[in-house]
Amino acid sequence: MNPTIEMSVAICTRNRHADLKKCIESISRQNNIGSDLIEIIIVDDGDTSSEWLQKAEKLLNQNNMELRYFRKEGSEAGLIKSRIKSIEISKYENLLFLDDDVELEQDYFSILKKTVADFPDAVGISGADQGFVCTPKGRLIMLLSGRSLFSPGKLSWSGFASAMNTWNQRKKVFKTEFLHGCNMFYRKKSLAEIKDVEWLKGYSLGEDLYISYLAGNHGSMYVNPELKLLHHGSPTSRDKAEFVSYTKIINHFHLLKTRNKVNLFRYLMLRWTASFLSLEAKVQHNHEAYTGYRKGTKELSSLFTASR
Repeated sequence: MNPTIEMSVAICTRNRHADLKKCIESISRQNNIGSDLIEIIIVDDGDTSSEWLQKAEKLLNQNNMELRYFRKEGSEAGLIKSRIKSIEISKYENLLFLDDDVELEQDYFSILKKTVADFPDAVGISGADQGFVCTPKGRLIMLLSGRSLFSPGKLSWSGFASAMNTWNQRKKVFKTEFLHGCNMFYRKKSLAEIKDVEWLKGYSLGEDLYISYLAGNHGSMYVNPELKLLHHGSPTSRDKAEFVSYTKIINHFHLLKTRNKVNLFRYLMLRWTASFLSLEAKVQHNHEAYTGYRKGTKELSSLFTASR
């Protein structure tokens, strides 16, 4: 007998209607829904017209899915706040976060249901982005730069999650200590400790690692490579390159601190990764990214001293 599920699907968005349309269309094409109870929640930091929402609702209703829409106030802006709002307003204990710029393969939901049934101890499950291309040279660079370890489910010594670039090359389900933010399934009871933190601003780079760390304290998390999707990584409505680069360094320090992993070795590894990223940006003549990386690196010393 095929398993059934009650599930809330939360899509946090901001003025990316073309991307969001493709995401909704891929959800509407999911097979083997049967008697499942599935709600799709759009949590919006921007503006979406009633006409657009009516078309989306019609698409989803064809597959017996309910559409709900929540528009946030300006004071509530930010991705981490959208995640928290999704937890608050969702109906069901099973909660799947999807980025608005992903497209799911048609059997994503049915494979997810089976994975949930096969791993009843799971508090979190993630799938594999088919858009990642990881050559042996790229893998070597990730390892040398401190952004990855050999294990696909482990964060690097500096707290980076680039090992996820290899997930679509795996053949079997494996345990992980982090989930990929573009598709994160959780048992909602594991998210009770999630709160807004000052260092997660705007696009909130690293919020997926923050959430999955706290959720992972309550049980096991898994990656199923058969959960396939395409994450387009749309640049629309994201923060500027300099700020993204800056937060890539600073937020990873705060992530290490959250995990109680700030020691001299990991601090030095983070400085090494930051230096590598700075050099990479300089070689690519990406001045904005280079400026952000250098700014973040300069602040690491004072942050580390204050944490001692």
